[in-house]
Amino acid sequence: MTLSALPPDDRPPQQLELDDRILRQQLDRSLTQRFQQQCDLTLQQLLQTCDWAITTTANVVTLVIVCPDQATNWQVLSQVVALGDSLARFSQDAKLRIYATPEMLDRFEIRVDERSIYQDPS
Repeated sequence: MTLSALPPDDRPPQQLELDDRILRQQLDRSLTQRFQQQCDLTLQQLLQTCDWAITTTANVVTLVIVCPDQATNWQVLSQVVALGDSLARFSQDAKLRIYATPEMLDRFEIRVDERSIYQDPS
């Protein structure tokens, strides 16, 4: 039986969808602020040169970074482990998604539990 086949009193309220979106936006803003606060000064300065935010979809916390240019992209990629370490404090299922430039559709994506492969073995 589909929801539309149910009597109106038995269907979930439509307002709930709006409330859920508002709550998710509040959660994303709060996570973004907390993440920025826990980053060291080097990471904070690097992130200031990019467009970035934390999003939550399907219960996965994702740090999305859009770099303004290739040079900044390389700086961000060199900090993947540090960014992943900070993000892992929120969730071991979290992901980083990095766009090299605003025009690029391709992205680099890594889960925080994969960051060890990018650590310097020395």
